[in-house]
Amino acid sequence: MTRRLFYLAIGALAAASLALAVWPELDLAATRWFWREGEGFWLTSHGWAAFLRRVSMWPTIALGIAAMVSLIQHIAFPATRQFMRARAALFLFLTVMAAPVILVNGILKEQWERGRPVHVTEFGGPGTFTPWWRPGDGMTCRTNCSFISGEASGAAWLAAPALLAPPAARPAALAAVAVYTVVISGLRIAFGGHFLSDTLLAILATLLIVAAAHHWLIRRPGAASETVIAERLARIGEPLRALFGRQG
Repeated sequence: MTRRLFYLAIGALAAASLALAVWPELDLAATRWFWREGEGFWLTSHGWAAFLRRVSMWPTIALGIAAMVSLIQHIAFPATRQFMRARAALFLFLTVMAAPVILVNGILKEQWERGRPVHVTEFGGPGTFTPWWRPGDGMTCRTNCSFISGEASGAAWLAAPALLAPPAARPAALAAVAVYTVVISGLRIAFGGHFLSDTLLAILATLLIVAAAHHWLIRRPGAASETVIAERLARIGEPLRALFGRQG
């Protein structure tokens, strides 16, 4: 499943990147569905939409923290009862760090300087619209900019825990993640926070990272077993445990 997801994500990312580069007006057309002259982005006045947008990253943050705590537990307290398997914790932590945290928020959103829809003249702002492939000039946006969407990436990352679900429940879990990702991404466009390309490319890049990591860590022939990973994590914590043991 993850190999197919990996190749599908590569193909879709290439196709979407090309299409949105050749026809950047698709970004403007998608945003116009949610913007009215004199009224602005009308969905922002709906309380349910604002609430859903505020809490949209909570599941990703909660699961990312849980994976980090579990890794610390495997490293520092390997003899205690573990609430998450070592390989699952490693997979979740590495992918959430690689996609939403580092790639999206740490690199692209801070370096690309693309103005958000609310920033550009087409939607009442003072700045200039730029297609996704052209970095901004720093005049329209300097930090925490539009390309790419952190919320869309965070929602799509939930495919990682869905892939860890039991086989019988996995299709339903992935379908639920897909629906959630579309809703959250749509809200970001509807609120004037991101263009279509920001959300779509964030989703596909995140799925690509998740699929690659799942194959390498879990599905690949010769991948380290659960026992081996747990032993390696415990070995990392040996100096720490020895230090505290001497102090005690």
